[in-house]
Amino acid sequence: MRTPLLFTALAASLISLSACAGQEAPAPAAPATPTQAVFVGQPLSLINDQGRCTLVKPDKTHLTLDMEWPCQFSLGQDRQLRVETFRQVPIFMVERSEPMPAPSRDCLTKLQAVRQIKGTLEISGVNQFASCGPGQWDQKMYVAFFRW
Repeated sequence: MRTPLLFTALAASLISLSACAGQEAPAPAAPATPTQAVFVGQPLSLINDQGRCTLVKPDKTHLTLDMEWPCQFSLGQDRQLRVETFRQVPIFMVERSEPMPAPSRDCLTKLQAVRQIKGTLEISGVNQFASCGPGQWDQKMYVAFFRW
């Protein structure tokens, strides 16, 4: 008499286990890309504007960068916007890194610096190279593509 009861319990357990096995665990959340930052006390954000990386300035006007979306602010070791100062001019970097087709293990990375001179944001030319970002870029990467 115990055998049918035991069999029923085992069958219920197997059905329960197979139902759980059919369910996939939720995928881990993708790491958040830094698309909001504070630069010289002013909030900035990066948005997708028709496939282009676009900087939204504090006055809500847009500055379209010379790279595709997605892009992100370059951060320092403290996970805050990295700002370099050169000739008393603050500069930050926006970056984009995309894996190159196999068999390459490199990425196509684009960097574009933004500086503030006399209250106006200006963008540099784009620096393109084969390396995977994000990275801790040298200060020269922040200043090299501006006319001084």
